[in-house]
Order: sequence, then structure tokens, then C-alpha cells
Amino acid sequence: MLKTDTTLRRNFITVAVFTSILIIIGMIGFILIEGWSPIDALYMTFISFSTVGFKEVAELSLAGRLFTMFIIVLGMMVIAMLSASVTSLFVRNELLSKRKRQKMKKEIAKLEGHTILCGAGDTGTTVIEEFIRAKKQLVVIENNQELVDELEIDYPEVYFLNGDATKDEALHEANIEKAGGLITTLSIDADNLFVVVSAKSINPNMIIISRSVDSHTENKLYKAGASYVISPNIVEGMRMAAVMLRPTVVSFLEVMMRSDEFSYRMEEITIPKGAKITGKTLKDAEIPQKTGLIVIAVKRATDSQMLFNPSSSTIFKENDKIIVLGDPEKTDKLTALLSQ
Repeated sequence: MLKTDTTLRRNFITVAVFTSILIIIGMIGFILIEGWSPIDALYMTFISFSTVGFKEVAELSLAGRLFTMFIIVLGMMVIAMLSASVTSLFVRNELLSKRKRQKMKKEIAKLEGHTILCGAGDTGTTVIEEFIRAKKQLVVIENNQELVDELEIDYPEVYFLNGDATKDEALHEANIEKAGGLITTLSIDADNLFVVVSAKSINPNMIIISRSVDSHTENKLYKAGASYVISPNIVEGMRMAAVMLRPTVVSFLEVMMRSDEFSYRMEEITIPKGAKITGKTLKDAEIPQKTGLIVIAVKRATDSQMLFNPSSSTIFKENDKIIVLGDPEKTDKLTALLSQ
């Protein structure tokens, strides 16, 4: 975008310089040849190179007519130069934009386990910022092209597609077949329902999170295949009550989850098949000692039971999820440890 603006500015400056030179040549020529006043010479120069066809200021001599023809030819060259610059600029921008879209589609086709976000409004923008902080792959489908153009500038790390998320074509373009999850934050519940139904039918194993403006739609979204349904009204009410009842706790969580200066985050990591800590206790696994992470909870894969503040004798099992608190570097250490 910056390169385009610079090129456009340079082209207009070039045309402006040539136009100024042409005007000066025309004025001097008409003054010397016809003996006209500066204002008459300026007027004649303008109507000549612009080829508008108004009547001459006065009867032209033979030399004046030849000079006028010279000014008209130069004027046509300047106008042609301006037209060519603008046309080539738009054509180049269109080609660059098309090439960029094609490159992005190829990159999206290579993604695996990424998340698809449907809708980039206020809620969607918050989701985008959180995924950027977590350094996770995200593909956004947004129907408003102007908004897509703005977001591409603000968030170059994210893939943006202009399309209707309720249509299967847009979901396929976002490589939903290989996606690990989908979040739909559209403003109309019926649209969210369409997205959930389509996504579930294409990729039944993915995690689907849907927004529900009307709390009465929540059950329908769950029946359609949503893994989680978030109602803004309920969340806002719970948050307001929490701020009033436990202001210090809420303040701490806000700093931890949203502050760029505070590097600690809560993360969940799945114990993969063949991990060395499978069958070991928390004490024997030595996760805090080897990584510096704080183990907050363990979610069992068998029955989804959540073990908060697990004891040192808690035994890890395959596909269990470990909830930890720490910075990204320490989380990466645990991921590497589990993959050994």
C-alpha cells in the first residue's frame, strides 16, 4: 500500500512538473510572438494544451499558429502520460492484488489444525488479537470487503478471505477439511446456525464455538453441532457481578490475559500418544522443575473430569489435557518434552 501511494505521488509530481514547464513555455512564446499580456498568454496556453476549443484571444499570426500547434502536441503528450500512469497503476494494483490472493489461497490450502473465524466485527477483532498473542494460525472469513482491506493492514499475520461464511464455498476456501476449530461471531443467530450446520457436516471432528445473541437459540446451536455456545448477555452479566464481588481477582485475570507486558498465560496441552510422562505421577514427571510451569489442573480424556490443583500423586494418561500457567517459552519446553 505504501509503495502504491509513493508511485502514484511520483507520477503526479512528474506530470505536474511537465505541465508547469509547458505553461511557462506557452506564456513566454505567446508574449514574444504575439506581444500579448501575461494573462492573455496564460489563457491561450491553457485552452491550447487542454484542446477545449475556445476562441483565440486575438487573430494569430503564422508563427503564432505554428507555436499553438506545438503547444497542443505537447499538451496531448502530457495528458497521455498522465492517463498512461494512472491506467498502469490501476492495472498493476489489480494484478498484484490478484497474485496476493492466489498466494494466500495456496498457503491456506497447506494449513492443518488451524482455526476459522467467521465474522470480523468487534467480537471477531478481539478473537483475532488473542490468536496473534498466542501465535496460532487463524483464517478469517468476512463479507465486508472494505473491512477486510483494513484488517489486512492492521493484522498482516492473519489470513483474510472476503466471502459469505454461511456458504459452503467460503468454508472450503478456508480449508475447513483440515481445520482444528471454528468460531462464528456473526451478528444474526440464524447465520451462526447455518455456519454450525455446514461446518459440522463437512468436518464433524472439529471444535465449533458459536455466538448466541438470543439465549433461546443456545439449545438449537448445540443440537446443530456446536461444541460451545457463548451468549454475550450472560457473559457480560457474570463479568459485572464478578467485578463487584471479586474485583482483585478479576483485575489480576485481566492483566494476565490481556496485558502485553505480562508474559504469563494459561495454556492447555494434550499429552500425545507415546509421551514419556504417560503413566507417571506429577511428582515423577517433574514438569515444574524441567519447564518452570505451574500445573493448575488436569482434564481427563476418558470422562472429561477436571482435577484442579492436582496432587503430586496424580497419574498422567494419554490424551489428558494439562492446564498450565507460564510464559510461551516455558510452554514450548513442555510441548517439546511431551514429543520426545
